Amino acid sequence: MSAVVSLTPAPVIDRTYFVDSFDAGKVNRATEIQEFLSGKGINVSRTLRVAGVSTSAVLPIGREDEHLLFRTPYPQILRILPIPGRMRVNTQVLEKSGRTTNVNQKAVPIPQRDWEAVVDMTIGEIQSLHADWLVVSGSVPKHPENDEKVDFTRLFTEARRLGTRIAFDSSGSSLEYWTRSGLVDLIKPNADEIATLVRRHMHTVGDVLEAGRQVIAESGLEVALVSMGGDGALAITKDDAWWGLAKAREVVNTTGAGDASLAGFVGHSIQGRGGKGGRADFGTLPKLAIQTGLRNAVTYGAMAVEVPTTIIESMENPPVAVLERPDPERELSEPTKFFETPSA
Repeated sequence: MSAVVSLTPAPVIDRTYFVDSFDAGKVNRATEIQEFLSGKGINVSRTLRVAGVSTSAVLPIGREDEHLLFRTPYPQILRILPIPGRMRVNTQVLEKSGRTTNVNQKAVPIPQRDWEAVVDMTIGEIQSLHADWLVVSGSVPKHPENDEKVDFTRLFTEARRLGTRIAFDSSGSSLEYWTRSGLVDLIKPNADEIATLVRRHMHTVGDVLEAGRQVIAESGLEVALVSMGGDGALAITKDDAWWGLAKAREVVNTTGAGDASLAGFVGHSIQGRGGKGGRADFGTLPKLAIQTGLRNAVTYGAMAVEVPTTIIESMENPPVAVLERPDPERELSEPTKFFETPSA
């Protein structure tokens, strides 16, 4: 079992409105409202915490929102760096039918000086946990001084020196750039995002598999973990590939399913000796158990859609996962879409 440090560069306040039904352009009445500190990396670490995996979650948080720490789930895993201002707010409207409408605020800028402190804190957590994985997830903020996106080069270089694999889960130009940087070991795109990376549409599982292999060949990635919604997921390496699916008993809310899937993979993919520390302890990185990682990825993802928020509270009674070699002819249930020029 792994030890995992997550970094959420642009955490959010997740605000969920529960409604019987949602009528766009009309006045809608909420039956319940929930609000808590969130973000993709935090979601990964919370899921790992429930699963019993050693983890910590690093995040910069606006000083005006520090009150949220007193009512956020599993505060003991949080490693907070206070920065000026407020955090962004992501709003979702969740209908009884399970349909979800999301309105997400752009990432709030972070000053260069504060960002360097975030990097230092993350490196310290990697050293403290002897982390096998660093997961960097979510939107990538910019610096207010120059309007340029924060740079992960120092963080990724030091993490790799310490024997820590790097999983990167973002979208748009950030995914494009860091996928091809030579500093990332794993990406977790969905079908639309892998289509964007190779600039062509996906129609079958075989198309997705071919795209994943192309990206790996061009970038030197170790793993492409591609989520395909109801069509399952693929774990693709240079020499191997597996398809997995776990069916949710009821789809309540799909938000956060990808974060749970990533948690399942990084939390259970370390094989044999070197369960903590990788190269730093044993000279070479421990092998990855691709099938075990994928099995947990699809299981966690299915569990996530069965709950109304992004927080899985129990790992009991999980859905059954099926793993097979990919069927290249299997058609995707939804056509992919992508933009010629990715945006953050």
